[in-house]
Amino acid sequence: MNLESTLADILVRLQQGRFPNEQAISQGIVLRVLQMLGWDTWDTNVVWPEYQTGEGRVDFALCHPASKPDVFIEVKQPGKAEDAVRQALGYAFHSGVRFVVLTDGKTWSFYLPSEQGSYEERRIYKLDLLERNAVEASTILERYLARTRIESGEALRDARKEYQNRARKVEAQKSIPEAWNELVEREDETLIDLVASAVESKSGIRPDDEDVIEYLEKLRGHNSGLSASCMPNK
Repeated sequence: MNLESTLADILVRLQQGRFPNEQAISQGIVLRVLQMLGWDTWDTNVVWPEYQTGEGRVDFALCHPASKPDVFIEVKQPGKAEDAVRQALGYAFHSGVRFVVLTDGKTWSFYLPSEQGSYEERRIYKLDLLERNAVEASTILERYLARTRIESGEALRDARKEYQNRARKVEAQKSIPEAWNELVEREDETLIDLVASAVESKSGIRPDDEDVIEYLEKLRGHNSGLSASCMPNK
């Protein structure tokens, strides 16, 4: 049985409500998935259950090298996975563990505990097995949790790259209003011409530049109109 068929079987059992608590999820889902991902679940120096940190206990620590935790996995009862995010990320941060997985069997959330931002911003991906087919789910799990990728550092590098790309995207989104206001404030000729041309294509009449500026000014929430004295004559 490969990972895809294992996930397909797990999905059927999830839909039947066969995993009512954390113990059932750990044994019937998490350990099965880890085994398919190349982890020796019989070697407790590699897949360490009930790993004790200085602050508390984590359900599983994936170790590389042996006995040195590289990934923490926290298992919660159905629907409660995200309740443990603060605790799990705190354990990982103080233990120097760079990657955390929270799961209730159905959902799998992957976090970078040492990065900046809110918990949501530090979550790289959330996989819901009921919303993905077995092929898609196996690809995601292999990307982040395959033993070879964890041990080579590829999983962590990819996760950090995705975090950085998302952070840049968020920063760009935050800058959109400021950029827009700057264009309006300096009566950007290209912007005004684009708006006027769009109006002309719809109505057959090109508006005056002053009318376009006045409308753009209203969008910014200002009461005073912008001067069109610097605009070229059309």
